Amino acid sequence: MDFVIPAQAGIQRQKQFREADKTKFSFHLHGTYLIVWIPAYAGMTDFSKYGMGIYDMLKRFLFIRGAEIIALLSLASIPLFVSNSYALGLLTLLAIYGILLIGLDVTVGYLGQVNLAQAAFLGLGAYAAGICVTTFGLGMLSALGVSLLVGLLLGGLLAFPALRLDGPQFALATLSFSALATTVLNEWEGLTGGAQGLSLDRPLLFGILMDAKAFYWLCFIFLALVWLLMRNLLASQWGRAFEALRDSAIATDAMGVGTYRHKVAGFALGSALGGLAGGLYAFNFQYLQPQSFTYDLMVILLLGVVLGGRKSLWGAFFGACLIVLLPNLLSNRLLFELISAGGLLVAIAAAWRGWSSSKRLTFQAVAPIIAMGILVVGGYLVENTENWRKAIFALMLFSVVVGLPDGVMGFAARFLSQLFRISPSELPPASKLEDALPTRQHSGNTLLELQNLKRYFGGVKAVDGVSMKVRAGQIHGLIGPNGSGKSTAVNVISGLYAPTSGEILLQGKALPQGSLFKVARVGVARTFQNLQLFAELTALENVMVALREVYHTPLPLVLLGLAGKEEQRAQADALALLKLVGLEAQARSRAKDLTYGAQRFLEIARALARKPALLILDEPAAGLAHPDVTVLVNIIKSIRECGMTVILIEHHMDVVSELCDVVTVLDGGQVIAEGTPSEVKRNPKVIKAYLGVESEAGLPDAMPQPA
Repeated sequence: MDFVIPAQAGIQRQKQFREADKTKFSFHLHGTYLIVWIPAYAGMTDFSKYGMGIYDMLKRFLFIRGAEIIALLSLASIPLFVSNSYALGLLTLLAIYGILLIGLDVTVGYLGQVNLAQAAFLGLGAYAAGICVTTFGLGMLSALGVSLLVGLLLGGLLAFPALRLDGPQFALATLSFSALATTVLNEWEGLTGGAQGLSLDRPLLFGILMDAKAFYWLCFIFLALVWLLMRNLLASQWGRAFEALRDSAIATDAMGVGTYRHKVAGFALGSALGGLAGGLYAFNFQYLQPQSFTYDLMVILLLGVVLGGRKSLWGAFFGACLIVLLPNLLSNRLLFELISAGGLLVAIAAAWRGWSSSKRLTFQAVAPIIAMGILVVGGYLVENTENWRKAIFALMLFSVVVGLPDGVMGFAARFLSQLFRISPSELPPASKLEDALPTRQHSGNTLLELQNLKRYFGGVKAVDGVSMKVRAGQIHGLIGPNGSGKSTAVNVISGLYAPTSGEILLQGKALPQGSLFKVARVGVARTFQNLQLFAELTALENVMVALREVYHTPLPLVLLGLAGKEEQRAQADALALLKLVGLEAQARSRAKDLTYGAQRFLEIARALARKPALLILDEPAAGLAHPDVTVLVNIIKSIRECGMTVILIEHHMDVVSELCDVVTVLDGGQVIAEGTPSEVKRNPKVIKAYLGVESEAGLPDAMPQPA
């Protein structure tokens, strides 16, 4: 028996309930339909056992996908009941700004970069469409395609140099581009009309005259398409990669994802949507001036993204509503005062709630009250609120950034999830470990070889002529006192640093130098002495980001939502690796909410997702309590049983003695001893390096032990 219900395009979910007779009841989202399948089974008399599962599934569908469907249908039907041209104009602008802010959110929300060029891409896209129509006589859809390509190409060209910068430098680079774009549009009078502006007529679309109502529907169709395509993209490996590189660019490269290329792709994509929105903007207003796309508009766009909520399509939509309504909000004094007072009451209520639970007031609670209080008092004192627009924007932005860091829609999503107890969809069963981490068979040949490896930092010889062989299938310890060059050596091996001189061979071939990404791609994975997790992602997503040989669906099919089976397999493989390190039950927990020990284990699981030929563990027991150290030892033993070759850097000598087949000791950047753990513990040079004296008394106990 099949029930087919319209649903989300491209996100596949499946829930299974199994009985002893293998009778199965399942439902999943596939493509654009929710399919519920119930097997015919004459002996089934107790259907109530499935009730809660059905209820949870329908609740998720109604509150998540149902809300989208209701919103889109409502927007589509408004022109059937509203004929006021001013109202239709506002709705059209809402759809255009919705597309624009979805693009801006890719950079600001997912990449974590302050992009001050989106208004410029809006203007460039608008002028591209206008020039295509007025000068070259192109049709509407062709002109919109050119606008999108202009945004894509110029966004990519800007991204290549700008994204090598970070933080304020990146913001200044995009601000400079915005100023340059406005100057070019203003000065190139022969093409753009300069300060006099550019007038254009809205061309026919398939022979149809596009009046206000028809053009609104066209903009709405573009908004709906962008919404669906971006939802599919951001829910895929691409979206996880965008979020991962925001949290840790080093770890993203070390997991073989590629920070720079994803940054460029994300920025170019957001710019392309800015160009598309610009084309629609040109056909909406039919008159363009360069001064319409200046810094003032950029501030308003940033306010919309931050206030609505970053990393959220709903946040971008709410932000677009805010931008469209702000002029009316400021011109209607009573409405402004009511909304300001409402914001103040919400800030007071949030502070009271925080004080009730912790009996103390934090800066995050008090600052929004002060800001909204200034807004309320100022509304009564100033004569014309429109003259104070920038100050009002600044106070609103400050209140939201401090009080609601996830924005209005982020807060609303958490509140509704708790209120209606919307549980996440059930995960698939974990894969078999041998599928997620295939067992390697080794003959004991050399896997990694260092030949006279050197790494100097000015006059400091951190690694000075290290030669070492790591045999396949072994756990090779790398120890030495603090400052001996251990971490520098593995940083050179993994590509974080380029060597000053020397050779690194992996399976007889030269290893790429100075690139974490390239080294990860040829089969080397690592953990870090200082944790480099993707803090905002869940444990499951951390592992899914790094998975190798799983994601094969081309980008166009990902956009269409046809990567559901691939996502399920990725979840199953990630769960198998989390199970290996004892974190399967915490798969849905964000990495930053895990205990320190669990974070250490998660980093190992993430490295294993690369299915590496060589795994480097950089002081994995650092800071762990004794019970966690015991768990860690068992995890590494399980990894060895899979045939994994491991380089272990560790100060805990009991861990090294229990796990390592061979130990190399460094001091002053040079190898001073190599052999089995028992041999190096009795080596006089090793004892002197650690204790400063050469002694044979009590040599097995002379090495430092964990506290």
